[in-house]
Order: sequence, then structure tokens, then C-alpha cells
Amino acid sequence: MIKGIIFDLDGTLLNTVDDIKNSLNFVLEENNFPLRTEEEVKSSLGYDSLSLIKDSLPKDTTEDTINKIYNDYVSHYTKNNNNFTKPYEAIMTLLKLLKANKYLLAITSNKMQEAVTELNQETFLGLIDVAIGERKSLKLKPDPEMIVLALNELGLSNEEVLYVGDTEVDLLTAKNANLKSIAVTWGFRTKKELLKHSPDYVIDSPLDLLEIIK
Repeated sequence: MIKGIIFDLDGTLLNTVDDIKNSLNFVLEENNFPLRTEEEVKSSLGYDSLSLIKDSLPKDTTEDTINKIYNDYVSHYTKNNNNFTKPYEAIMTLLKLLKANKYLLAITSNKMQEAVTELNQETFLGLIDVAIGERKSLKLKPDPEMIVLALNELGLSNEEVLYVGDTEVDLLTAKNANLKSIAVTWGFRTKKELLKHSPDYVIDSPLDLLEIIK
């Protein structure tokens, strides 16, 4: 019996791409590097912020320059992570319905913990029980360590939880953690890209999740 849902954050619950793109392009322009389009940014999301920076710079960029731009990005994004970010359509309705039906809810994200905490508090207003982001002591997705921590904090087993995400990283995470996966098509990857990784379910609208857990 399903008792809980673990969600990815960016591209699954929240459309964060504008704020990420704006912070990224701000630091790229400041350092005289080419700007990135929305589609280019989306293709680099799903992993951690350092991976986003590395993907956005020329291959021969020095380690010192990568680290400088990464730190500049973290500083800028921390102050500007909720300018244009908002839940996808029907997400808030979904979360309220899940809570009303006593489901436990968690976020596991490769986004920095500070940003995950802030966005969770400001946007979801207590609907999410556990919110886990990038921490020094925690391996990032697709390693299952975040999932193990979330399950422990929720007090649930693998069989009692579904994992919902929008990238191949999420589907690999679910597989590595032995969870059933739900791929969403409104995020940062196309349905065709998601199907290559054999999700257990694919949904085109947040409220479709309710039909699965019935």
C-alpha cells in the first residue's frame, strides 16, 4: 500500500528554469562567456549546480575559473531563486489532495539545501514533510543515499513509496533505491527521452498521479 510520495523539485514541482537561467547568464556575462539559451539550460539540469556550471563553460576552462563562476552563481542564485519560480499548474492542488488523504510527502533534490529549504517553506507552506537538498555529507542523485534518508525521516519502506521526477537522473535514482518511478512530461526532458529509461509510469498532468495511487 502506498503511503508516501517522494518528489524531485526542479522540473517536477517547480518551474525554476527562468531564475536558474538568469543567475547563470548573469555570471557568464560578468566573466565574458557566451550566454545559454533556455533549452541549453534545461538540458544541463537534473544534476548538481557544479555540473550546470561545467556544462555551460568551454571544455578548456581552468579549474580555478570553474570554481570562481560556481561560487558567483551560488551567491547570485541564493539571492534570486524565487523571482520567477512557481509551481507547475495543478501542483498545489495535487499536494493539498495528497495531504488531505494522509500521504506523507518528501522532496529530494540535487539543488543546494539552502535553496531547497527556502523554496519549500515559501512555496509549499507545510505541505511537504521532508525536504532534502545538496549537502556535503550526502551523495547526490542518482545515488540512492538521499532516498534512504528521506525514507528514514518519513518512517516508510521502499514498498510504501513512489518516486516522481522529470529527468533520467530521477529515474536512475528510483531504480537504484528500488522504488517504483513516475516520470512527468512537463519538466526538463521530453517524453521520448524519459521513455528510454523505462519508468514504471508516465504522466502528462500532476493530477494523473492520483489515478496511479488508487
